Amino acid sequence: MKNYLFIMVALIFSSCQKEDEAVILPLPGPVQQLIAPMGSNYDDQVYVSLSLGKITVAPYRAYDLMFESSEQGMHVYLNSGKLMFASRTNNGDFFLADSSNSNWRLDAANYMDDSTAIGDWWVSAVANTNGYSHVFIIDRGRIDHTGADRFRKLQILSADDSHYEIRYSNLDNSGVTVMSIPKNPNYGLIYFSFNNNGSIVNQAPPSSDWDFVFTKYTHVYFDEPLSSPYRYYPVAGTLINRWKAMSGSVLKKDSIPAYLPFGDCAYSNVDSFPFTNRADLIGFDWKYYDFGNNQYYIRPDLFYLLKDEKGSYYKVRMLDFYDQQGVKGTVTLEYQRI
Repeated sequence: MKNYLFIMVALIFSSCQKEDEAVILPLPGPVQQLIAPMGSNYDDQVYVSLSLGKITVAPYRAYDLMFESSEQGMHVYLNSGKLMFASRTNNGDFFLADSSNSNWRLDAANYMDDSTAIGDWWVSAVANTNGYSHVFIIDRGRIDHTGADRFRKLQILSADDSHYEIRYSNLDNSGVTVMSIPKNPNYGLIYFSFNNNGSIVNQAPPSSDWDFVFTKYTHVYFDEPLSSPYRYYPVAGTLINRWKAMSGSVLKKDSIPAYLPFGDCAYSNVDSFPFTNRADLIGFDWKYYDFGNNQYYIRPDLFYLLKDEKGSYYKVRMLDFYDQQGVKGTVTLEYQRI
């Protein structure tokens, strides 16, 4: 009898339990297009927000450095579009440091924290009695700067959850300036220029308002020797906002077994593909140059899955690299929230 009563109670209890609620996914959004005008010489950066369906345009030459703006952020990045390099002097004395024995490095296009030219500057700060970083020599880029305008000294004095403090000057120690770079949690990066005695530049929109940027940046051809003029090559491409927790996957026909055509790829397929937060996930090879026809072409059967910080998924592909007048540098892209 006891067993019978136990079974009856269990049945009654289970019948009263609330059933699991089914997760209802939003319907896919419409297929939309955006136009990103970089200019025929790629002079402009075009920041794209898929959720807002808008772009923001700013000149790529306007800044030199990008400072990570989160409270825990410590990294400093170079403007790769200007072919910038940095060399650590291994000297903590700002006035004695010079450019002799330079070991020039540039940021990798992926902008991962272990692949930057300035690197973990705070590690060297621990070793210096003054607590400052080693002094860096900054090459602002031979394309856009010449003579004394090309090089700067830079020392990062400190960083905390609200700001950086830096010191910089010309190579001859003239124009020494100490400046505070305030952090802003609404922005993934704070942009700084050595122009005008040093200034904060209003470059990118708030971090939540852009997913990727069409821009000029430097690609390294590692099969070229160090002396080759083609080893470090400025390209026009696309970098995702990895400071916004953007990630993505490349879908290219015949490169991965699970490939689906753009029109067939749906939310149910996203777990079939590997995602990464490399900034150069999209990169520049969605187009190629045909020397015979003297023209760029968009690669067919190539598109991208992107996941934003809210967990929304989008599929994106490029359609054209020319405007209606046939001038290169204007990208037409197609995208859909899935």
